[in-house]
Formats: sequence, structure tokens, C-alpha cells
Amino acid sequence: MNARHPFRAPGGAATPDAGRRIPDFTHITLATLDQAVDLVRVNKLADGSREAAFLRAYPALLAAIQATDRAADAFLLAATFAHGSLPSSLRIEQGWLTAAVQAFDRSRGEQAAFAEEDVIAVAGCLQSLVAASRVLHFASPTLYPTWDAHVEGFRRGLAPTPYHMAQTANYAAYVKDIQGVKREEGFLGFHFDYCVNYQERLRQLAIPPYPLTDMRVVESAVREIILAQGGQL
Repeated sequence: MNARHPFRAPGGAATPDAGRRIPDFTHITLATLDQAVDLVRVNKLADGSREAAFLRAYPALLAAIQATDRAADAFLLAATFAHGSLPSSLRIEQGWLTAAVQAFDRSRGEQAAFAEEDVIAVAGCLQSLVAASRVLHFASPTLYPTWDAHVEGFRRGLAPTPYHMAQTANYAAYVKDIQGVKREEGFLGFHFDYCVNYQERLRQLAIPPYPLTDMRVVESAVREIILAQGGQL
């Protein structure tokens, strides 16, 4: 299987390998993430930086997608926005488009739940699990965190291969780890302290405050640690 293009249209033989599992080891624990409470205060972002631009645009992008009623239009908006922060150009595989729009629409519903099948559909349409994580995050920030090789490298403690980043099960494992952190004793205190410092950062950048979901707090904390290590948000 070509690790860069492991998707085929529905009815084809190749899809992300949902059965391939990785070891249970992970750095996504409350003990590891607790350092981010101070880092979000210490990591200073220049007003014109790439990171500050993302923080400024993020609530507007979410609002624009949520205000778009037609699922197909909202999906295309999310896909376009998602690729604005990716090095690759937007690609739409027509054979997956209907399934991807339906998956996106399901994720916006009040009774939505995380579903690997929906991730596969969106990833098949966009030919990228990383892009799919961003698009589904715009659909439901309470269920789907954004994901990339930097985050996965932090989670596992070693840089992932392109093949690894093409496996839906590895993204699902990251989501499961975040859900585990949310169940840990002390998470509510961590959530409060992190949000206080995060909102102070927004104030310093003259960005109107906006709330963070539990999922977003954990994801943001991971990226703060990556930023302190020389990476990007």
C-alpha cells in the first residue's frame, strides 16, 4: 500500500487500516500535561506570528462553519479552512465526497459520537487523516481533536512514519488517550487553571476571549509543550 495515498473510493480495496493497533504507551496523561498550565503563560506569542494568527482566526472559522446550514457547503468550507494551515493543497476525491459530507453532517448532530468510520470517509475524500482531523474538529470540537505528526510524535515518544500517520486506528488511539485524561482525578482543576492562563494570553494579544472544550484544552496543552520544545502550535 502506498503510505501517502492509502485510500480508495467506497467499494475499492484500500482504506486506512482500522485494525492495526499500537502499544498502549502514551505521554498523554495529566501528569505529563500539567506543565502546560505554566507554559501557556510563559510561551510568549508575537502578535504577528503564525500561532497568534491561528488563535485569532479559530473562533471565526468555527462560527462560519456552524452558521452554514447545508452540510455539503459546510464541509467544503471546513476543508478549505483546514488546508490553510497545512503544507498540502486541497484535494477532493469525488468517489468519497458523498460519504464524507454525510460523516461530517453526522458529527454536527446533537447525538454525535466519535466514529472511526466517519474519520475514514473524510480522510478518503481529502486523502489525508491529518486534514480529516481538522475538518471533523470544525464539525465537532467536543469529539474530534486536530492531529498531526508533531502531536503523534509527542504522544508516542518517537517520530511517526508516513504509514503510521495514514492509519485511522492511531488517530483513534489519540482520541482515546484524551478521553482518558478527562477521566483522571484533578482534570477539572487542570482545566480551570489552563483556561485562566489561556484567556490571559488572548487578552494580551487583544483577541476576544472564547471558551475551550475539554477536548480542546487537552489538545492545546499538548501543543503548548510542543511549542516550548521548539515546535509549532
